[in-house]
Amino acid sequence: MHQVFQRTGTAFGQGFADVVVRAEVSPDLAATSWEYDLSQQGDTSERAWKPLPARIQGTQFEATIRVPAGSGYSLTIRPGMKDPVPFMATVHPFGVGEVFVVAGQSYAANCNDERLNVTDPENLVIALDLKKGTWAVANDPQPTFDPSDGGSIWPPVGDALAKELGVPVAFANVAVGGTSSVEWQPEGKLHPNLITVGKALGQFRAVLWQQGESDVIIDTPTEAYVSNIRTIRDTAAKAWGVNPPWLLAKSTLHPTVYNLPDREARIRGAIDILTRFSGFRSGPDTDTLKDENRGGEKSRRHFSGIGQRNAAKMWVASIRKELFPDPATKSLHIGVAETDITPPLGFPMSGYYNERLADGELDPLKAKAIVLRDGQTVGAWVGCDLIGISTDLKNEVRRLASAKTGIPPECIALSATHSHTGPDYGKALYLKLGGESQEPVRAAYIDKLIGGIVDAIASAHAVAKPALLEAGSATQNEPVSFNRRGLTRDGSVKTWMGASHPDYLRPAGPIDPEIGLLVVRDEAGTPLGILSNFALHLDTVGGLKWSADYPFFIERNLRQASGAPLISLFGNGCCGDINHINPRSSVRNKADFIGQSIGNSIMRDLPSLQPIASQKLVVKSRTIQLPLQDATKEEVDRSIEILDKAKRNESVDFYDHVTAYKKLIIDQMRHKEPHAKTADHITWGLSRSLAGVGETLPVDLTVFTVGTDLAIIALPGETFVNHGLAIKQASPFRTTLVIELSNCV
Repeated sequence: MHQVFQRTGTAFGQGFADVVVRAEVSPDLAATSWEYDLSQQGDTSERAWKPLPARIQGTQFEATIRVPAGSGYSLTIRPGMKDPVPFMATVHPFGVGEVFVVAGQSYAANCNDERLNVTDPENLVIALDLKKGTWAVANDPQPTFDPSDGGSIWPPVGDALAKELGVPVAFANVAVGGTSSVEWQPEGKLHPNLITVGKALGQFRAVLWQQGESDVIIDTPTEAYVSNIRTIRDTAAKAWGVNPPWLLAKSTLHPTVYNLPDREARIRGAIDILTRFSGFRSGPDTDTLKDENRGGEKSRRHFSGIGQRNAAKMWVASIRKELFPDPATKSLHIGVAETDITPPLGFPMSGYYNERLADGELDPLKAKAIVLRDGQTVGAWVGCDLIGISTDLKNEVRRLASAKTGIPPECIALSATHSHTGPDYGKALYLKLGGESQEPVRAAYIDKLIGGIVDAIASAHAVAKPALLEAGSATQNEPVSFNRRGLTRDGSVKTWMGASHPDYLRPAGPIDPEIGLLVVRDEAGTPLGILSNFALHLDTVGGLKWSADYPFFIERNLRQASGAPLISLFGNGCCGDINHINPRSSVRNKADFIGQSIGNSIMRDLPSLQPIASQKLVVKSRTIQLPLQDATKEEVDRSIEILDKAKRNESVDFYDHVTAYKKLIIDQMRHKEPHAKTADHITWGLSRSLAGVGETLPVDLTVFTVGTDLAIIALPGETFVNHGLAIKQASPFRTTLVIELSNCV
């Protein structure tokens, strides 16, 4: 094989890799459609040409092809719709399986007694010669950067893994004998090789680090060794753009050279400390291999042939543990599930501060849950196709879901997508919780709404299992979001001012083009769920038919493109000042266009997402007291007049209408004895649990983190985009999703 690409997934013989194909083409082919054929050795069927979406800039061609785990692949690409076909380009053979970087010193190189060969009958174990840029069967001596020409431990490691995993295995070895951790520092001569090999591979499963003897010789203190190795890893990960785990062998014994048990213990202790840090794992303790496992004075004075094979078995066990951790104690369990929460026809529809009764359904409304469990730590996030999450709804769902699953109530976060074609459930919920009479169909829907969200959490909790997580982001290049606040010539800021207005200068703030992503895959690499996070109002449908708005079309796109019945979860970013209306155009983007475009961006950038290596889940929740405005009796009386005019369909200024609604909400929260009976005048914003809270409003902030790779922040309120951008910029996590309209409004 010419190369092995790292697969996603760990199941036997399964998984895939998104292989990037690059080429140089003639400029006159820039607008040409392309197609490809992927076959394996022994396949005698006719070519099955498939469309190949390509990105061409000038003469540079790039495309991504998903290749299942396996070996002996042949890939052919050609221009489509050409007769005769001007040319075809083929590359073969290559495979998709497990790829490892080997680094360290002599025991990782070719300083051992016996040259070993790959015994796999299909030669599924190969090695990269970085100096030559070529691949070959991984027979000893391994291609390294030192002159050692003896035997290694890697051929039997590859043989065992290929048999056990059912996929090809590849090594890229940059070990150099006689080197200490000091010499592997970024400013040294060895570190560039580590950087180069990682970039050449792109993705790989892990770094196999077998080193320590030279640090025993130079008497490196424990703290210094820990610092050195962390610096090596952190610098490499930053340069690679990927963050694979490092499996650290305990390799301090060198009986024919020294006997320094105190120094050996210091390095062994350093390994123990390192494995407590994110990104490091325990490798084999090859120091336990003594006597017949070591070569004598007249040998190469490292491992004997027996020792090589035993060390290989130990490495296989460590890699196996990395691929298949104990599901009961060491694996982060993930579950995703969804339920239908679509209201009946005739139920009030949210948005615009007037009662609107739904008369149809364009697409269903859902509650979509993801549950994360790491031992005793467990949390749930639910995205609901609602305009907002009332505190009363949050409290009821938390109480019932916690009783059903054992998840602590404070570790359950509810977020609204902000659909303006979802239900206005506020008054029906208020009456239901107060035991007051209302139309039976409305009371019944409240049971469905609460029960549906609870069932989504319970179902996700029930199906939670070890899963593969990837996190990162896509960039939304096609303009679908715009800042709806405009800066005017006198320096003031106005909302919904079009560019045609003579006083309009420019948008008063930015947008956020980032689509934050979390992908959940099963052990075969099949996507189970994709959580996307993008800042844009869900106000693109209009009318009186139920609709989840553009997230419905995101899901449809992702399912079609991936070929998997995945659950697409959506968390709205900070979009208080962001909508779909371009102030410089009379054309308004529609839900299908927006959803399709965002889905395309996600699928385009999905291959760039990085695996989350850590299994450490943290869930924190905090109640924050926010100062609450007041509402005087005069303001409340004036607000009631405005709302009554609106109900009579008389002309009312929109800002006056919004302010009147707000004042009545504040009245019921601020005062133990409100100036008016709020439920007689408004629907949204009614609250049993917040009635009469006083001068401050309690709001919940919930944060989920996995290692240092991922943070999901469930943020209360409908906030401006600058807040989300500031949080992400300040976040120490590699990927941060900021999801507004969470837990309360």
